Amino acid sequence: MILIVFSLAVAGNAQTFRGTINGTVTDPSGGSVPNATVKATEITTGIDHTTTTTSEGAFAFQDIPLGFYKVTVTATGFPTYTVDKVQVVAGTIYTLQVNLKLAQATTTVEVSAAAIALDTATQTQNMTISSDIVQDLPLNGRDFTQLIATAPGYGGYSVGGFGSLNGTRPNQINWQIDGVDNNDFWHNIPAVNQGGVSGIAGIVLPIDSIDEFSAQTQSGPEAGRNAGGTVNLVTKSGGNIFHGSAYYYNRNEFYSAKSPFFSPTTANPKAPPLRNENYGFSLGGPIIKNRTFYFLSYEKQQYIIGLSGIATEPSDAWITRATDLLNNPGGNKYGSYAPVTPSSLSATLIGPTGFWPRSGTGSIAGLPPTLNKR
Repeated sequence: MILIVFSLAVAGNAQTFRGTINGTVTDPSGGSVPNATVKATEITTGIDHTTTTTSEGAFAFQDIPLGFYKVTVTATGFPTYTVDKVQVVAGTIYTLQVNLKLAQATTTVEVSAAAIALDTATQTQNMTISSDIVQDLPLNGRDFTQLIATAPGYGGYSVGGFGSLNGTRPNQINWQIDGVDNNDFWHNIPAVNQGGVSGIAGIVLPIDSIDEFSAQTQSGPEAGRNAGGTVNLVTKSGGNIFHGSAYYYNRNEFYSAKSPFFSPTTANPKAPPLRNENYGFSLGGPIIKNRTFYFLSYEKQQYIIGLSGIATEPSDAWITRATDLLNNPGGNKYGSYAPVTPSSLSATLIGPTGFWPRSGTGSIAGLPPTLNKR
Protein backbone atom coordinates (compact mmCIF):
# COMPACT_ATOMS: atom_id res chain seq x y z
CA MET A 1 0.00 0.00 0.00
CA ILE A 2 3.00 2.25 -0.52
CA LEU A 3 4.05 3.88 -3.76
CA ILE A 4 6.97 6.24 -4.19
CA VAL A 5 7.04 8.21 -7.42
CA PHE A 6 10.34 9.81 -8.37
CA SER A 7 10.83 11.54 -11.69
CA LEU A 8 13.92 13.24 -13.06
CA ALA A 9 13.26 15.61 -15.94
CA VAL A 10 16.13 16.43 -18.27
CA ALA A 11 15.84 18.76 -21.25
CA GLY A 12 15.14 16.80 -24.40
CA ASN A 13 14.78 13.45 -22.61
CA ALA A 14 11.70 13.59 -20.39
CA GLN A 15 9.56 10.44 -20.35
CA THR A 16 5.95 11.65 -20.56
CA PHE A 17 2.85 11.07 -22.68
CA ARG A 18 2.86 14.24 -24.74
CA GLY A 19 1.00 16.60 -27.03
CA THR A 20 1.66 18.53 -30.24
CA ILE A 21 1.63 22.15 -31.41
CA ASN A 22 1.58 22.80 -35.15
CA GLY A 23 0.51 25.59 -37.48
CA THR A 24 1.31 27.77 -40.46
CA VAL A 25 2.86 31.22 -40.82
CA THR A 26 1.52 33.58 -43.50
CA ASP A 27 2.07 37.18 -44.61
CA PRO A 28 -0.66 39.86 -44.96
CA SER A 29 -1.56 38.60 -48.45
CA GLY A 30 -2.01 35.04 -47.24
CA GLY A 31 1.22 33.76 -48.76
CA SER A 32 3.41 31.34 -46.83
CA VAL A 33 6.46 32.59 -44.93
CA PRO A 34 9.32 30.06 -45.22
CA ASN A 35 12.37 29.86 -42.94
CA ALA A 36 10.67 31.73 -40.09
CA THR A 37 12.00 30.83 -36.64
CA VAL A 38 9.38 29.40 -34.28
CA LYS A 39 10.21 28.88 -30.60
CA ALA A 40 8.00 27.21 -27.98
CA THR A 41 9.08 27.91 -24.39
CA GLU A 42 7.63 25.81 -21.58
CA ILE A 43 6.71 28.38 -18.94
CA THR A 44 7.29 26.23 -15.84
CA THR A 45 10.72 24.86 -16.76
CA GLY A 46 11.96 27.54 -19.18
CA ILE A 47 12.98 24.86 -21.71
CA ASP A 48 12.95 26.03 -25.35
CA HIS A 49 11.91 24.03 -28.41
CA THR A 50 12.93 25.66 -31.70
CA THR A 51 12.12 24.90 -35.33
CA THR A 52 11.82 26.71 -38.69
CA THR A 53 8.93 26.84 -41.11
CA THR A 54 8.92 24.82 -44.31
CA SER A 55 8.57 26.22 -47.83
CA GLU A 56 4.79 26.12 -47.26
CA GLY A 57 5.17 28.04 -43.98
CA ALA A 58 4.27 25.03 -41.82
CA PHE A 59 5.83 24.14 -38.47
CA ALA A 60 5.27 21.46 -35.83
CA PHE A 61 6.44 20.57 -32.33
CA GLN A 62 5.79 16.85 -32.03
CA ASP A 63 5.50 15.04 -28.70
CA ILE A 64 6.44 17.89 -26.38
CA PRO A 65 5.89 17.67 -22.59
CA LEU A 66 2.58 18.83 -21.17
CA GLY A 67 2.17 22.31 -19.79
CA PHE A 68 1.73 25.94 -20.84
CA TYR A 69 3.92 27.32 -23.62
CA LYS A 70 4.85 30.69 -25.00
CA VAL A 71 5.16 30.47 -28.80
CA THR A 72 7.29 33.14 -30.52
CA VAL A 73 7.59 33.60 -34.31
CA THR A 74 10.31 35.78 -35.86
CA ALA A 75 10.88 36.39 -39.57
CA THR A 76 12.87 38.94 -41.55
CA GLY A 77 10.76 42.00 -42.40
CA PHE A 78 8.01 41.18 -39.91
CA PRO A 79 7.47 42.11 -36.27
CA THR A 80 7.87 39.44 -33.59
CA TYR A 81 4.64 37.51 -33.09
CA THR A 82 3.94 35.97 -29.66
CA VAL A 83 1.18 33.64 -28.47
CA ASP A 84 1.11 33.24 -24.70
CA LYS A 85 -0.24 30.42 -22.50
CA VAL A 86 -0.75 27.75 -25.13
CA GLN A 87 -1.77 24.69 -23.14
CA VAL A 88 -0.56 21.27 -24.28
CA VAL A 89 -2.49 18.28 -22.97
CA ALA A 90 -1.98 14.57 -23.53
CA GLY A 91 -2.73 13.18 -26.97
CA THR A 92 -4.02 16.48 -28.40
CA ILE A 93 -2.88 18.52 -31.41
CA TYR A 94 -3.15 22.32 -31.20
CA THR A 95 -3.13 24.27 -34.45
CA LEU A 96 -1.92 27.89 -34.57
CA GLN A 97 -2.64 30.15 -37.51
CA VAL A 98 0.00 32.93 -37.42
CA ASN A 99 -0.68 35.95 -39.67
CA LEU A 100 2.30 38.32 -39.76
CA LYS A 101 2.02 42.00 -40.58
CA LEU A 102 4.58 44.19 -42.27
CA ALA A 103 6.90 45.89 -39.81
CA GLN A 104 6.86 49.67 -39.76
CA ALA A 105 8.91 49.86 -36.58
CA THR A 106 10.22 47.55 -33.91
CA THR A 107 6.99 46.04 -32.63
CA THR A 108 5.78 42.85 -31.02
CA VAL A 109 2.33 41.39 -31.64
CA GLU A 110 0.92 39.43 -28.67
CA VAL A 111 -2.06 37.10 -29.02
CA SER A 112 -4.02 35.29 -26.30
CA ALA A 113 -4.27 31.53 -26.65
CA ALA A 114 -7.93 31.60 -25.59
CA ALA A 115 -9.07 32.01 -29.20
CA ILE A 116 -7.07 29.05 -30.51
CA ALA A 117 -9.06 26.22 -32.07
CA LEU A 118 -8.40 22.90 -30.33
CA ASP A 119 -7.34 19.79 -32.23
CA THR A 120 -8.99 20.25 -35.60
CA ALA A 121 -6.65 17.67 -37.14
CA THR A 122 -8.19 14.50 -35.64
CA GLN A 123 -11.58 13.12 -34.64
CA THR A 124 -10.42 12.27 -31.11
CA GLN A 125 -12.63 13.52 -28.28
CA ASN A 126 -10.39 14.34 -25.34
CA MET A 127 -11.57 15.32 -21.86
CA THR A 128 -8.79 16.54 -19.56
CA ILE A 129 -8.67 17.40 -15.86
CA SER A 130 -5.80 19.51 -14.59
CA SER A 131 -3.99 18.90 -11.31
CA ASP A 132 -5.83 21.80 -9.63
CA ILE A 133 -9.22 20.25 -10.39
CA VAL A 134 -7.98 16.81 -9.32
CA GLN A 135 -7.12 18.28 -5.92
CA ASP A 136 -10.56 19.88 -5.56
CA LEU A 137 -12.70 16.89 -6.55
CA PRO A 138 -13.91 14.61 -3.72
CA LEU A 139 -12.34 11.17 -4.18
CA ASN A 140 -13.27 8.42 -1.74
CA GLY A 141 -10.05 6.74 -0.65
CA ARG A 142 -8.05 9.08 -2.93
CA ASP A 143 -8.76 6.69 -5.81
CA PHE A 144 -7.91 8.20 -9.21
CA THR A 145 -10.17 5.73 -11.07
CA GLN A 146 -13.21 7.69 -9.86
CA LEU A 147 -12.17 10.59 -12.09
CA ILE A 148 -13.51 8.71 -15.10
CA ALA A 149 -17.02 9.61 -13.93
CA THR A 150 -16.44 13.17 -15.21
CA ALA A 151 -15.92 12.03 -18.82
CA PRO A 152 -18.68 12.51 -21.42
CA GLY A 153 -20.27 9.19 -22.37
CA TYR A 154 -19.55 7.63 -19.00
CA GLY A 155 -21.95 4.78 -18.20
CA GLY A 156 -21.63 4.41 -14.43
CA TYR A 157 -20.00 1.94 -12.08
CA SER A 158 -20.87 -1.74 -12.36
CA VAL A 159 -20.16 -4.82 -10.27
CA GLY A 160 -16.50 -5.72 -10.67
CA GLY A 161 -15.85 -2.85 -13.07
CA PHE A 162 -15.16 0.86 -13.32
CA GLY A 163 -18.02 1.82 -15.60
CA SER A 164 -17.96 2.18 -19.36
CA LEU A 165 -17.42 4.79 -22.07
CA ASN A 166 -19.68 5.30 -25.08
CA GLY A 167 -21.77 2.22 -24.41
CA THR A 168 -18.95 -0.31 -24.53
CA ARG A 169 -18.31 -2.97 -21.92
CA PRO A 170 -16.67 -1.97 -18.60
CA ASN A 171 -13.52 -3.90 -19.51
CA GLN A 172 -13.05 -2.00 -22.78
CA ILE A 173 -11.13 0.92 -21.25
CA ASN A 174 -7.40 1.19 -21.88
CA TRP A 175 -5.73 2.47 -18.68
CA GLN A 176 -2.32 4.14 -19.00
CA ILE A 177 0.19 6.00 -16.83
CA ASP A 178 2.43 8.37 -18.81
CA GLY A 179 1.38 6.47 -21.94
CA VAL A 180 2.55 3.15 -20.48
CA ASP A 181 0.17 0.21 -20.14
CA ASN A 182 -1.57 0.04 -16.73
CA ASN A 183 -3.93 -2.88 -17.34
CA ASP A 184 -4.35 -6.07 -15.38
CA PHE A 185 -4.40 -8.62 -18.20
CA TRP A 186 -6.50 -11.07 -16.18
CA HIS A 187 -9.30 -8.74 -15.04
CA ASN A 188 -8.73 -5.94 -17.60
CA ILE A 189 -8.88 -3.28 -14.90
CA PRO A 190 -6.23 -0.77 -13.71
CA ALA A 191 -3.22 -2.65 -12.37
CA VAL A 192 -2.32 0.25 -10.07
CA ASN A 193 -5.06 1.09 -7.54
CA GLN A 194 -7.00 -2.13 -7.98
CA GLY A 195 -8.53 -3.58 -4.82
CA GLY A 196 -6.36 -5.56 -2.45
CA VAL A 197 -7.28 -6.76 1.03
CA SER A 198 -10.77 -5.56 2.10
CA GLY A 199 -11.00 -3.42 -1.04
CA ILE A 200 -7.93 -1.32 -0.21
CA ALA A 201 -5.61 -0.98 -3.17
CA GLY A 202 -2.42 -3.02 -3.08
CA ILE A 203 -0.52 -0.13 -4.71
CA VAL A 204 -1.62 3.49 -4.33
CA LEU A 205 -0.85 6.16 -6.91
CA PRO A 206 -0.54 9.43 -4.95
CA ILE A 207 -3.14 11.94 -6.10
CA ASP A 208 -0.60 14.72 -5.54
CA SER A 209 1.61 13.17 -8.23
CA ILE A 210 -1.04 13.54 -10.99
CA ASP A 211 -0.39 16.41 -13.37
CA GLU A 212 -3.27 15.61 -15.70
CA PHE A 213 -6.07 13.07 -16.11
CA SER A 214 -7.42 12.55 -19.62
CA ALA A 215 -10.11 10.32 -21.10
CA GLN A 216 -10.02 9.93 -24.89
CA THR A 217 -12.70 8.40 -27.07
CA GLN A 218 -12.60 7.82 -30.83
CA SER A 219 -8.85 7.51 -30.40
CA GLY A 220 -6.42 6.98 -33.25
CA PRO A 221 -4.84 3.61 -34.03
CA GLU A 222 -1.79 4.43 -31.91
CA ALA A 223 -3.93 4.05 -28.76
CA GLY A 224 -4.79 0.47 -29.67
CA ARG A 225 -5.95 -2.31 -27.35
CA ASN A 226 -9.52 -1.38 -26.28
CA ALA A 227 -12.32 0.26 -28.23
CA GLY A 228 -14.13 1.99 -25.38
CA GLY A 229 -11.57 4.70 -24.68
CA THR A 230 -8.11 5.47 -23.39
CA VAL A 231 -7.66 6.86 -19.87
CA ASN A 232 -4.20 8.29 -19.31
CA LEU A 233 -2.62 9.71 -16.18
CA VAL A 234 0.33 12.05 -16.62
CA THR A 235 2.56 12.35 -13.57
CA LYS A 236 4.11 15.60 -12.43
CA SER A 237 7.69 16.70 -12.93
CA GLY A 238 9.73 19.40 -11.28
CA GLY A 239 10.11 22.98 -12.45
CA ASN A 240 12.07 26.14 -11.75
CA ILE A 241 9.94 26.86 -8.68
CA PHE A 242 9.93 24.67 -5.57
CA HIS A 243 6.52 23.23 -4.81
CA GLY A 244 5.17 20.53 -2.53
CA SER A 245 2.37 19.29 -0.30
CA ALA A 246 1.75 17.23 2.84
CA TYR A 247 -1.43 15.67 4.20
CA TYR A 248 -2.81 13.32 6.84
CA TYR A 249 -6.28 11.75 6.96
CA ASN A 250 -7.58 9.62 9.82
CA ARG A 251 -10.84 7.72 10.01
CA ASN A 252 -11.40 6.13 13.42
CA GLU A 253 -14.24 4.22 15.09
CA PHE A 254 -14.04 6.76 17.93
CA TYR A 255 -15.69 9.33 15.62
CA SER A 256 -18.23 6.92 14.11
CA ALA A 257 -21.56 5.52 15.22
CA LYS A 258 -21.63 1.87 16.25
CA SER A 259 -22.96 -0.64 13.78
CA PRO A 260 -26.58 -1.71 14.46
CA PHE A 261 -25.46 -5.30 13.84
CA PHE A 262 -22.98 -5.27 16.73
CA SER A 263 -24.12 -6.62 20.10
CA PRO A 264 -21.69 -6.19 23.03
CA THR A 265 -20.79 -9.33 24.96
CA THR A 266 -18.58 -10.08 27.95
CA ALA A 267 -15.85 -11.32 25.64
CA ASN A 268 -16.27 -8.43 23.16
CA PRO A 269 -17.60 -5.37 25.00
CA LYS A 270 -16.34 -2.90 22.38
CA ALA A 271 -17.15 -2.54 18.72
CA PRO A 272 -14.55 -3.88 16.27
CA PRO A 273 -11.91 -1.32 15.23
CA LEU A 274 -12.35 0.58 11.98
CA ARG A 275 -9.32 2.75 11.21
CA ASN A 276 -8.05 4.17 7.97
CA GLU A 277 -4.91 6.31 8.05
CA ASN A 278 -3.78 7.95 4.83
CA TYR A 279 -0.77 10.26 4.72
CA GLY A 280 1.98 11.40 2.39
CA PHE A 281 3.85 14.29 0.79
CA SER A 282 5.19 15.56 -2.52
CA LEU A 283 8.17 17.78 -3.36
CA GLY A 284 9.52 19.11 -6.63
CA GLY A 285 11.94 21.75 -7.85
CA PRO A 286 15.03 22.51 -9.91
CA ILE A 287 18.42 20.80 -9.72
CA ILE A 288 19.90 22.99 -12.46
CA LYS A 289 17.63 25.86 -13.45
CA ASN A 290 16.13 25.55 -16.95
CA ARG A 291 17.83 22.17 -17.40
CA THR A 292 17.29 19.48 -14.76
CA PHE A 293 14.43 19.00 -12.29
CA TYR A 294 13.14 16.50 -9.75
CA PHE A 295 9.81 15.44 -8.29
CA LEU A 296 9.20 13.06 -5.39
CA SER A 297 5.87 11.78 -4.11
CA TYR A 298 5.07 9.35 -1.28
CA GLU A 299 1.79 8.00 0.04
CA LYS A 300 0.87 5.29 2.55
CA GLN A 301 -2.49 3.91 3.56
CA GLN A 302 -3.02 1.78 6.68
CA TYR A 303 -6.34 0.05 7.07
CA ILE A 304 -7.42 -1.80 10.22
CA ILE A 305 -10.80 -3.49 10.42
CA GLY A 306 -12.15 -5.87 13.05
CA LEU A 307 -14.65 -8.55 12.08
CA SER A 308 -16.95 -10.07 14.69
CA GLY A 309 -18.32 -13.59 14.33
CA ILE A 310 -18.73 -17.06 15.83
CA ALA A 311 -16.05 -19.73 15.49
CA THR A 312 -15.75 -23.32 16.75
CA GLU A 313 -12.66 -24.19 18.77
CA PRO A 314 -11.40 -27.75 19.40
CA SER A 315 -11.98 -29.22 22.88
CA ASP A 316 -9.17 -30.35 25.21
CA ALA A 317 -10.06 -34.01 24.56
CA TRP A 318 -9.83 -33.46 20.79
CA ILE A 319 -6.43 -31.79 21.14
CA THR A 320 -5.14 -34.66 23.33
CA ARG A 321 -6.26 -37.34 20.87
CA ALA A 322 -4.82 -35.43 17.88
CA THR A 323 -1.49 -34.98 19.69
CA ASP A 324 -1.29 -38.72 20.42
CA LEU A 325 -1.92 -39.57 16.78
CA LEU A 326 0.81 -37.20 15.65
CA ASN A 327 3.32 -38.55 18.17
CA ASN A 328 2.53 -42.22 17.44
CA PRO A 329 1.41 -42.48 13.81
CA GLY A 330 2.06 -46.27 13.69
CA GLY A 331 0.05 -47.18 16.79
CA ASN A 332 -3.63 -48.05 16.99
CA LYS A 333 -5.20 -45.08 18.76
CA TYR A 334 -8.70 -45.94 17.65
CA GLY A 335 -9.28 -48.56 20.38
CA SER A 336 -11.27 -51.49 18.99
CA TYR A 337 -11.97 -49.69 15.69
CA ALA A 338 -9.73 -50.03 12.65
CA PRO A 339 -9.83 -47.43 9.85
CA VAL A 340 -10.01 -50.21 7.22
CA THR A 341 -11.31 -53.77 7.11
CA PRO A 342 -8.39 -55.96 5.95
CA SER A 343 -9.04 -58.50 3.24
CA SER A 344 -7.45 -61.95 3.24
CA LEU A 345 -4.58 -60.58 1.16
CA SER A 346 -4.05 -57.29 3.01
CA ALA A 347 -4.28 -58.95 6.43
CA THR A 348 -0.87 -60.44 5.82
CA LEU A 349 0.57 -56.96 5.18
CA ILE A 350 -1.29 -54.58 7.50
CA GLY A 351 -2.54 -56.92 10.20
CA PRO A 352 -6.06 -57.51 11.48
CA THR A 353 -6.33 -54.03 13.05
CA GLY A 354 -5.76 -52.18 9.80
CA PHE A 355 -2.34 -50.73 10.81
CA TRP A 356 1.14 -51.66 9.70
CA PRO A 357 2.52 -54.01 12.39
CA ARG A 358 6.12 -53.34 13.31
CA SER A 359 8.80 -55.85 14.18
CA GLY A 360 11.48 -55.29 16.77
CA THR A 361 14.08 -54.55 14.11
CA GLY A 362 12.09 -51.77 12.47
CA SER A 363 10.96 -53.85 9.46
CA ILE A 364 7.30 -54.33 8.58
CA ALA A 365 6.23 -57.77 9.69
CA GLY A 366 4.75 -60.01 7.01
CA LEU A 367 6.56 -58.42 4.02
CA PRO A 368 9.12 -60.36 1.97
CA PRO A 369 12.77 -59.39 2.70
CA THR A 370 13.15 -57.73 -0.73
CA LEU A 371 10.34 -55.26 0.00
CA ASN A 372 11.70 -54.42 3.46
CA LYS A 373 15.02 -53.48 1.90
CA ARG A 374 13.52 -50.77 -0.31
